[in-house]
Amino acid sequence: MWIKKAEITSFGKWRQQIFLFEAKNQLVYGLNEAGKSTLYQFIQAILFGFSAKRKKGQDYTPNDGSGFGGRLIIVHPTYGSVTIERYKAKNKGKAKVWLEDGQQGEEELLEKILYPLNLQLFRHVFTFQQEQLQQLDTLSEENLHEALISLGLSGSNELFEQRIQLKNNYEGIYRPRGRKQPLNQALQNYQDLQQKIKEKEAREASFQQLVRQADEEKLQVTQQAARNRQLQEQRLTFEQQRLNWSGYAEFLELQKMDLHLLASDAEQTELQTFYQEYQQLMKEQEKLHAALQQHSGNQESARYYFYLENETRIQQLADEKVAITRMLDEDQRIAVNLAQTKDTPTEWQQNPPRPFADEPAIQKLFEPLQVQQKALAEQKIRLGLVKEQRDQAEAGLNDYEQKHPELFNHKKNPPWLFIAAGVGLVLAFLLPVPLRYIVLAAAVACVIGGVLRQNKPADKDAWQEKLGQMDVYEGQVAELSEKTTQSQRKVQHLFDQIQKELRQRNLSEAGNEFAVVQENQCAQNYLAQRQTNKELQQRQLDLRQKLMQQEQRFEFLAEWLPLQEKNLSDKLRILEQFAKEMEQIRFAQTYQENTVLQQRIHETQKQQQQLLTQQQSLLEKFRLAYPSEIPAFLQREAEVKQRQQRLNELTESVAPLFEKETTLAEIDDALRILQQEIQTGEQQLHQSQEQEQRSRLQIQQMQADGTLDNLYQQVSQQRALVEKLTSDYAVAKLENQLLQDIATELSEQQLPELLKQATSYFQELTNNAHSRLDFSEGLLTVDQLSLYNLSTGTKDQVMMAFRFAYLALQQKHPLCPVIIDDGWLHYDHQRKYQFAKLLQQFSQNYQVICLSSDQEMVSYYQELHQPVWELKGVQR
Repeated sequence: MWIKKAEITSFGKWRQQIFLFEAKNQLVYGLNEAGKSTLYQFIQAILFGFSAKRKKGQDYTPNDGSGFGGRLIIVHPTYGSVTIERYKAKNKGKAKVWLEDGQQGEEELLEKILYPLNLQLFRHVFTFQQEQLQQLDTLSEENLHEALISLGLSGSNELFEQRIQLKNNYEGIYRPRGRKQPLNQALQNYQDLQQKIKEKEAREASFQQLVRQADEEKLQVTQQAARNRQLQEQRLTFEQQRLNWSGYAEFLELQKMDLHLLASDAEQTELQTFYQEYQQLMKEQEKLHAALQQHSGNQESARYYFYLENETRIQQLADEKVAITRMLDEDQRIAVNLAQTKDTPTEWQQNPPRPFADEPAIQKLFEPLQVQQKALAEQKIRLGLVKEQRDQAEAGLNDYEQKHPELFNHKKNPPWLFIAAGVGLVLAFLLPVPLRYIVLAAAVACVIGGVLRQNKPADKDAWQEKLGQMDVYEGQVAELSEKTTQSQRKVQHLFDQIQKELRQRNLSEAGNEFAVVQENQCAQNYLAQRQTNKELQQRQLDLRQKLMQQEQRFEFLAEWLPLQEKNLSDKLRILEQFAKEMEQIRFAQTYQENTVLQQRIHETQKQQQQLLTQQQSLLEKFRLAYPSEIPAFLQREAEVKQRQQRLNELTESVAPLFEKETTLAEIDDALRILQQEIQTGEQQLHQSQEQEQRSRLQIQQMQADGTLDNLYQQVSQQRALVEKLTSDYAVAKLENQLLQDIATELSEQQLPELLKQATSYFQELTNNAHSRLDFSEGLLTVDQLSLYNLSTGTKDQVMMAFRFAYLALQQKHPLCPVIIDDGWLHYDHQRKYQFAKLLQQFSQNYQVICLSSDQEMVSYYQELHQPVWELKGVQR
């Protein structure tokens, strides 16, 4: 490849300049500042890109804002004429390429055309500058091997490329100070996992302890909840006892009574039958006596006549004494029951309550509220934990900032102690001996103090990490605060719904389920009692209407009997007395009946006596002197049976509520004590639940970074990954080393040829003043003398000979023109002439461009008939 034309738009001092180059040898002459180096830098920039702007070094960017760059036309053995254009402000400084066949491309095509030429080869192989000729350390045997391999001059291009690829492969896997390579990251992750395992294993004991503590707290919560439930059940039992106290008092009273029946049902039936037959005989006798009395015409008084006229009505009233007495007793009992009814709330009297059907309905009503309250309590605990973590992080951040004030004060304090130590050392040399040692000791003390006072520089990454952690905690606090507020609103909304439901049911507003259960039980009892009272009142009304009707039946007796202001019982008693008196009058009257009536009366009396004789044993058994005592006896038996039924009812409904005999005062005292115990138990339960939730949340946080088993599994997987990457790295590096050894072997085969060619060029440059280049213990020698024993010019000639020997080995495939920038400063006129002749010879295979300000070299070029053209730089 050779350079044909350079078109500079703007580069350094050059503006709109065109340079044409010969395919062989040429000398570009110019005085200092004429632009020779600028032309060289332009060629380098167009081929390999613009260099980064540096503070030190020449900057070729134009100041007038014109286009920074230009074109370069080269001739390539494969691609022919190639035009390369590059501008700093266009296409991000990348090249554009045009080929003869019209094909276009960019940076990738240019790299393909120039391959294997790169910027490093261009600078160190194909360009000659004076400072490069002074690097004698590159002429060791080992360095020459490396140079041969890197240049591909040993025929190992493919090996070298493969080695570079393998090197890129294993360096892509791992680098000693790398961070992004997979093996570096895998090793770092492996170390992090091991550290986590150490911390996890250290925290495992506390974690297990926390789990046991949470289990114990859960057991305490369960036990406390069970105790609270028992207390609530006891309280409900006492409430039931207090509500049913009237029935229990009646139960106790009935238990104290003698409720044994004297007669069986058959005996009662027999007595009832006997009494009815006996009464029928009595009525028959009364009828016969009335008939006899009518026949006798002996009517002594008006009262007796009134009795005789109304005897049937009077007898009916007397016969209904038992029924009326029962109605009076029932009315009295109903009045007592109604009087014992417990006072009820006024609002229930006006608006009756609508209680829930059962306790599960109340639980269903409170269930959403309880779930939300539990969630709210858990969120409050989470918020408290996050706030604690935020406070700890904030305290750590404040402590870190206090320890490192330089984070905010960028001004560095002068090292006064070190300055004082330096001044002390200077003074020590000026002062006499006694004071000198004192000042030296003070200077040493200042140095020690300065070293001690030097703080470890602040790690801004750690500070930023702490600030980031604070932001994370603040975000979590804000998020949890918002969730807590929303939960509080939900709790209040559910609570308001419950209160609304209670108001609609006309129940007292309560804040907990148990209070509503109690209120609901009271409402159910109230409604049941109300219904019972309603039925009793209706029964009482019916009884009183019947009793009033019975009293109205006594109105016809008002003129003959003292019934004014008497109750129904007294009226019956007066009526019975009146009937007895009238019977006595009847028996006292003169016997005036006719024989038939008397005979019938006698028969009736005889039958009555026979009936009495037959049932005499039954009457004696129950200690009844007269048949008239039978109704009272039967009524007493009926009342005993009724009380037995009532006792059985109370035994089934009320007695189970009272396990032992108690009093109403004891029940009230027990309720008061239970209320206090329930409040204490609820507080303890709340505290236990909160503590358990706190422990569970801490366990969740400790489990957030993975369990120990998961960490073991992760570290095992990471270890396998490290082993695989290490194996890949070792294989690639081993293959690279193997190729290196092969390339070295090839370079060793090529090194003698290089040494031979370099010796030939060296002899030509020195006009055969020296004859042999060789190696001694890995170092290059000239006629068995060390390079360091030669003159500066001769050293330059040795380096020049090797550089041309490199190029000679590659002359069949020249990669690039040879550019020499005043590489003969230490040559005398003879050596310059020999060098000019070498360039003439060498340009048969390479394009040679010499950039020089040496007028003597111009004359040699003209003498050898080689092209020379002059640069007349344009001043900027």
